[in-house]
Amino acid sequence: MGFLTFISDWIDPPSVEPTAVAPAVPVQAYSVIDLASDAGLEDFLRNGSGNLAGATMNRKTVMRNTAVKRSVNLISNVMGMLPLHLLQKADGGDDKKARDHALFEILADKTNTQQDAFQFRRLVQRWALVDGNGYAEVLRSRGRITGLMPIHPSKVQKRENWGDPYKVNNSNGGTRVIAPENMFHLMGDSDDGLNGISLLDEAADALGLALQADKAAARLFKHGALIRDVLSKEGKLSPEAIANLKASLGDEYGGSDNANRTLVLEEGLKYQSVQANAKDSQHLETRDHQIEEIARVFGMPRPFLMMDDTSWGSGIEQLGIYFTTYTLAPWLKAWESAISRILLTNEERRSGLYPKFNERALLRGSMADQAEFFSKMMGSGGSPQIMEQNEARALLDLPEHPEGSGLNSGAVNGGGDNAPTE
Repeated sequence: MGFLTFISDWIDPPSVEPTAVAPAVPVQAYSVIDLASDAGLEDFLRNGSGNLAGATMNRKTVMRNTAVKRSVNLISNVMGMLPLHLLQKADGGDDKKARDHALFEILADKTNTQQDAFQFRRLVQRWALVDGNGYAEVLRSRGRITGLMPIHPSKVQKRENWGDPYKVNNSNGGTRVIAPENMFHLMGDSDDGLNGISLLDEAADALGLALQADKAAARLFKHGALIRDVLSKEGKLSPEAIANLKASLGDEYGGSDNANRTLVLEEGLKYQSVQANAKDSQHLETRDHQIEEIARVFGMPRPFLMMDDTSWGSGIEQLGIYFTTYTLAPWLKAWESAISRILLTNEERRSGLYPKFNERALLRGSMADQAEFFSKMMGSGGSPQIMEQNEARALLDLPEHPEGSGLNSGAVNGGGDNAPTE
């Protein structure tokens, strides 16, 4: 019996049909409630978050705010779409993709039987952004990793000490224990190094004010506060006169066919135009400010949240650099560190295996910019070659070419042939 069910039955006990009394009843039996493992109670306690604005917040209400939704979706989708490969270090820096390793396909293509790598990373990243923690159980067969199965953060109990196993609440009220080496844990900001901090707690006041601003704007439009025209008269109008006035206005001036007709007033009625709108009531300014607050929480450039203003830099290229460097880079490192620490053994790490995102996919720029960059790196105009052909092809996600290795030293004897060097 769960705790919430116990309380519900105590307040409103179910009806019981009268039965015959047994001649001897030994001892009244009582059920024991384990509060620590009650999934319903934990979800109830974690369902809301206090804030100074007085808004009731949970995962669903927060995601209704378009700035939050845009930030979470953009970061999660980009983290899901970026190429992620398991690489093997080699002498000379010519690292290769470790395609023969079981983890390569799991990271790059198919993470489990139900999800591809994009869907898995997008989901776990979304949890890490909102809840502070993204979890997935490491599936193994005979010691070999066969997949990663995501677990919702609301089902995982907080750990108290280093080395403690992860306790997962099942839907039936039971608890399942998972060893640390079998739990992939993507953690956001943390106070103790064991558990990430939920966004609902970390930015509760800013999110609460944003939700209240949305509600205020919705109520403003719902209750018709945006009045454009007023008819006034000294004294009072009878209910019959008011009804006739409404009917005549609807018949004579309502609808698109009667647009721009001249309004004829009788009985001393006066027409007034009310210059009031949502912006004059400062609702739009408040909402714009809260969008900027949410942008700070996620580290998002303002133009990425569709703010109608200019930004630093010279255009979209500079925004992409900002987004990659200051917004994504910490998460890229968090993913790579968690994969290396949990999914690779000590021997594999020492042998040179490591995971790596290709964040350059976000910084490619236009085709003209790419052509100019690679032309210079490949030794255009007789200058020394800095990048191998296969290195350039790797940046473009193209397969290696058999003759794509080696560098040249530039022009020889004032413009002769380039001499290749190994």
